[in-house]
Amino acid sequence: MDIIKKNRLKFQENEESEVSHLSNEGDMYSLSGEDEPRSKKRWNLPVVSWAAFITIFVILVGIGIVYQFNKKSDFPIGLSDSTQKPTEDSNRLKSNAIIDTVIEKPYLPLSSLNPKLKQCINLYKERNVQRAFIQCEEFLNTPASNTEKSIALTILGVMFDEGNRTALAIERFNKALKYDPENVHAYYNMALAYQHSGDFANAKKTILKAREIAPDDPRIASMAGNLLNKMEDPTAAIKTYQEGMSENPNDAYLTYNLALSYYKQGDIASAMETFKRASLLNNNYITALSNGHLGTIYFNRNDMDAAEHHFREALVTKPNDARYLYNLGVVLLNKKKNEDALAAFSKALEAGSNDPQIYRYIAQSFEDLRMPSNAITSLKKALSIRPDDIESLFQLADLYYREGNLSDSEEIYRNIVLSTPGDSNTESALINLGIIMNKMERHSEAITSFEKVIHLNPKNDSAYYNLGIAYKNAEQPTKAIENWRKSASLNPTEVKSAESIGDYYFENGYYLEAVREYEDIVRNNNSYKIKLKLADSYFRLKNYPTSEKILLDILNHSTNGDDIKLAHRKLALVYSETNDVELKTKAKDEAYRSAHIDPEDMEGRLVLAKILIDSNSTMDREKAIDELTTIIRSDVSPKVASMAYNLLGLCYYKNGQFKKAIREFQNSIELDPSLTEAYENKRAARASYEDSLRGNRTNL
Repeated sequence: MDIIKKNRLKFQENEESEVSHLSNEGDMYSLSGEDEPRSKKRWNLPVVSWAAFITIFVILVGIGIVYQFNKKSDFPIGLSDSTQKPTEDSNRLKSNAIIDTVIEKPYLPLSSLNPKLKQCINLYKERNVQRAFIQCEEFLNTPASNTEKSIALTILGVMFDEGNRTALAIERFNKALKYDPENVHAYYNMALAYQHSGDFANAKKTILKAREIAPDDPRIASMAGNLLNKMEDPTAAIKTYQEGMSENPNDAYLTYNLALSYYKQGDIASAMETFKRASLLNNNYITALSNGHLGTIYFNRNDMDAAEHHFREALVTKPNDARYLYNLGVVLLNKKKNEDALAAFSKALEAGSNDPQIYRYIAQSFEDLRMPSNAITSLKKALSIRPDDIESLFQLADLYYREGNLSDSEEIYRNIVLSTPGDSNTESALINLGIIMNKMERHSEAITSFEKVIHLNPKNDSAYYNLGIAYKNAEQPTKAIENWRKSASLNPTEVKSAESIGDYYFENGYYLEAVREYEDIVRNNNSYKIKLKLADSYFRLKNYPTSEKILLDILNHSTNGDDIKLAHRKLALVYSETNDVELKTKAKDEAYRSAHIDPEDMEGRLVLAKILIDSNSTMDREKAIDELTTIIRSDVSPKVASMAYNLLGLCYYKNGQFKKAIREFQNSIELDPSLTEAYENKRAARASYEDSLRGNRTNL
């Protein structure tokens, strides 16, 4: 079983959000994000979002890169269920996550010649909102000009909008326009208020009115284009940006937003050309964003040198941006510059970010580099930003599990269960909690956990499947089979439950029943994995012709290397059971084929050794000894090593080396006391050894 994981996106990309146009000194908010947000909801309006971009995992022999979304966890698996999100499995661009965005900011005059209005503006710019509000209200009662009163009302409208009081904001903007119908700031900020309320039609109408009054204002052109993009009219947006640039050819925001629109339209060539132009304009913020996009595009084209160049260029202007550092690390991994990549990831971790998603990505990179403590540190940083971030909680719990820290993993899943409202996250956490309980041999608690899932969702086939596993571990096979059948009925296309029933029958010697289960599966699902098990079952029933037929079908049709290797191995065993000399030769050929496909597969070499021994050829027996010695010296499981020692003892026994045979049979017993054949062989070897000693004394 694998644990149910939350989707982990990887490589980050600038994606599908426009930048609000900001004038050099008239911005009411700084780009650094140091200003006070109006509210969480408003502060996250889209401008430039970064998206998750590809899933790659480090293959640590090379270390090559293909990020893990198909990486299997050590968690036992239930069936895939509604809580399990799709995985990403290639080095191609993915664009479905949103990270930090910058809101479109209010647009107000820089100052005023009227000292009282100037004070009102300055108080607002200093974020002293309460005093600014009072000052503006008092200013309206002074004998000021209509134009000046219009500005004061505009500032009041902006403050109401920032307080999520959109209706009052629009009322103030309309009053401002009565005082001064040419007040483009009132139109701009009213369009922004309409946008905040979701009224894009009125927002568009209002910003277009502002364009009529100030057609050369790049900030108004930029917002108009952004609105058209949000209203799914990218062609009109592109035209608007181009019109704005005709009067303001070096405006960084218009240029960048035009590039982004080309990108969204799929016109990558125009997007690249325009991003490059934007990156050369005198605006560090836009330079970084443009280089970030260019790095992503080149990465997508597998041009790692160009991708590295542009991410490094982005870091020139934003040296501590965790996103660019992370993406640079991914590129460096792809270039097999693993130490440099590690340095980039470590710096990204130190740089900090206000979004936990960045830390999840960094954590995954550390995991793939087999640095779990760094990954844990990164995930803890994610949770320090947002303690209830479900994705980070799941990822940390999963990591603890794979590191063998079951108690901490259990604690996190219990907290998720307590903090979620009985939704799909609750179901996933309960299933994973049950899997952990099974691992800790707390089977009754595992059963309770899975039953809670079924209570929440009676159609959760994964819960029934895992409940079957728990009952099997609790030595209640009848209930195990009952739950597996329920799981299979809920999700007939998923064969795992039916396969588990067949496996149970096979493991317990009910081979005929196993055949029935496996045949039911392959009748509707041409699974070569199941066909291999079906061939095994027929082999145990001594129905060698049928087993051979199935294995030959696999060899003729499967393209999977593991399937082919196993089919050769099993076919060798089938042929070895006959007395036909020709088939005995074929058995040896099949065993060699299996061993040659994967020389590191010691179980395949074990089968080869057995068949070589069965030939009763002294030369073959010496070859078998070489194979078995290789197996014993390899990193294999105690069970495989035990079988190898047993066969090695058999070789020595047939060679008349009884003392050596006894030693090897004893080694086999010590590694696997359940291997009864080794006990019998040891007794036979000892008897032969004692007979040989008596014979030697008689000859004397």
